[in-house]
Amino acid sequence: MLKISRTKRFDNEYKKFVKHNLYRAESIIQSLSLVIKDPQHPSLHIEKLQGAHIWSMRIDRGNRIFFLWVDKGTILLVDIGSHDKYRKY
Repeated sequence: MLKISRTKRFDNEYKKFVKHNLYRAESIIQSLSLVIKDPQHPSLHIEKLQGAHIWSMRIDRGNRIFFLWVDKGTILLVDIGSHDKYRKY
């Protein structure tokens, strides 16, 4: 089973991202539950960002969770937000 760790940055961005939006909070829980069970599930659309060590997984059509693989059994959540946030990395 996959382990998940979070950075302070992720926690701060998460609070802003889900503020007053129950749908987003539920979608995040669903995506993280799925990645724990099956990190290769096709609905997650996991991909490595070009030129970086950062990966992304889909929350919904326009939003992503950005993360690092610490090892084969652990991911570190580093950021969350719109799909276009990938340009930052």
